Amino acid sequence: MSSLDSAPSGFYSFFSRNRLWHDSLSVQRQTAFLLGGELRSIIAYPRTIPRSLREKIAEVIALEILFGQSYEIKDTEKFIGLAGAFYPIFLTLKNSRPWPRLQKIAKRSRGAGVACLKLLLPLIYDLMERFSENRGRNSETGLLKELDAETEAILEEFEKILKQTFLLRQKSYSDDSSSGDSPGSSSFSGNPDIYEAVLGFMQQDGSQAFLDGIMEGVYSRMQEFISEMEENLDLFDTLALLFPGRSWSYSVKELKKEPFYVQLRMLKSYSAFFEKNPDLRRIINFIGRQEFDPPSERIRYSPFGKNRIQTVRFSDSINSLLPMEAAKLLNPALKRKFYADMLEGKLLSYQLLGKHYTGPPRIKPRGPMIALVDTSGSMHGTPQTLAKSAVLAMAKLMLSQQRDMKVILFASTSQHLEIELSNRKKMSERFLNFLLYTFGGGTDFNTALASGLKSLKEKDFQGADLLFITDGKSEISDELVLARWEEAKKKYNAKVYSLIVGGSGAGGLSQISDYTYIVEMEQDKESSGGRVKLVKCETGGFEINKIS
Repeated sequence: MSSLDSAPSGFYSFFSRNRLWHDSLSVQRQTAFLLGGELRSIIAYPRTIPRSLREKIAEVIALEILFGQSYEIKDTEKFIGLAGAFYPIFLTLKNSRPWPRLQKIAKRSRGAGVACLKLLLPLIYDLMERFSENRGRNSETGLLKELDAETEAILEEFEKILKQTFLLRQKSYSDDSSSGDSPGSSSFSGNPDIYEAVLGFMQQDGSQAFLDGIMEGVYSRMQEFISEMEENLDLFDTLALLFPGRSWSYSVKELKKEPFYVQLRMLKSYSAFFEKNPDLRRIINFIGRQEFDPPSERIRYSPFGKNRIQTVRFSDSINSLLPMEAAKLLNPALKRKFYADMLEGKLLSYQLLGKHYTGPPRIKPRGPMIALVDTSGSMHGTPQTLAKSAVLAMAKLMLSQQRDMKVILFASTSQHLEIELSNRKKMSERFLNFLLYTFGGGTDFNTALASGLKSLKEKDFQGADLLFITDGKSEISDELVLARWEEAKKKYNAKVYSLIVGGSGAGGLSQISDYTYIVEMEQDKESSGGRVKLVKCETGGFEINKIS
């Protein structure tokens, strides 16, 4: 498997024609890495259930939930021989109501998917161990109290196949160890006795109702986890991006810990505001989108391009024929000469060449981003909500793509704050405090432009795009700063975006902006911050109809 990482580029042409197999190999590698990494402590915890069976159960559940691949059982006898009594439990889980919701959550967030596995696997292990032990009649609770004869028979059969499964897996593990094989690579392909016992249990009347009954506790915990994640998943993912070195347990208790509680309420509010405003989402997604990158070193002159005459040559090509050669067709004597030359490849023809890409276009992620936010008094109120929501959304987008970002808050000359979110420096707590910051004061665009220009020259932010968020009342009097801006844009190939809230135009920013978005804030009926409406979109001073 490791050789795939170092294979030459031509090697992947095979996988391009066999993508399903390639994807399968990739998932197998990821599953093995998961079992030996994040789930290792769960699997390795000492239990009555054999280690090899714990690994098999974890592999099947991980494929279903985390990787979204339905575990197809092609050979039922072989699977039962490997997993035994887990087979009816697995089918019961797959047909339960919480199962597709867990898969949906894991698809949205890998961290939540891993947290789900860490929760679900111990519940399954505990359940199987509980019913494999000898029962004391006075110690049974819940479903096992006052059993009727039919349920008692089903329970005894279930306990029997569990014990048989454990014994077979222990024997398989011992055989593998003595032969030098790893525990997870058993060649044990089935046992007629366990196969018949499991099928016999499943065919009993009432067996499915029994399984659903003993799984109620598992379902209840799954539903609790789903409710927590559906309400707070975006919050957990944002925290994981802002504090990558911290291990988040994806538990609601984490969200109530100091000092984040107040900041997180605001973070959740601004995230909800962004999600309910499609115009704002379109603007931010456009600014942070990816572009095709046709590098100059991959452009060559070749016969595949036909926009340039290189020279005149002999050929049999009719398409690039010189007019003087075509004139021969008008003379009966020269017509025979024309066909003879064509057969011998001696017709005078143009040699056409042109620029041609020597390989497929690559998608190149765009560089870092610098957001300059006007925090003056005129931005107080609903513009402040929009500004914070836009910056938060942009930060999440940048961090998820592993791109650096800097937020510069400016008002009067003395009110200036920089918040860096880069691989080298993550000022995450200061960024959360920004969400609580109340806008107020005057406006000094000259200082803001100078700060943006200075940041653009820093090593981590060379080539960065810039996003101005203001109410449009921008007055720029420093002509030298504007001139330096134009030079820097050309030198670093940077673009400037201006998001104008409630204004009629970009003011002084129009001189340096590549894209200008003018939006209005409409108060909604619920008074929950208002709605954003895109009024005008301009590029280079020309109005455009839509954002693509």
